[in-house]
Amino acid sequence: MINKILEIAFSGFWPFVGMMILLNGAAYFILNGIVKMWSRFLRMLMVRKHGWPPDHLDADGDWKPKDNDNVS
Repeated sequence: MINKILEIAFSGFWPFVGMMILLNGAAYFILNGIVKMWSRFLRMLMVRKHGWPPDHLDADGDWKPKDNDNVS
């Protein structure tokens, strides 16, 4: 399998460029998925420890207005 991929990739310039695009794209999606899963796991731990919503947000996650914002 690896030999066939290398044979295609090094058979010319454009096959090499195409193979690099495919491999870089696959690596991007794999690493991006791992990073997103890790960040969601850390967020879950933070919410589990501190509760939801934090003091500066309302129940649906919007920023709460400060008390002194409504001064006329």
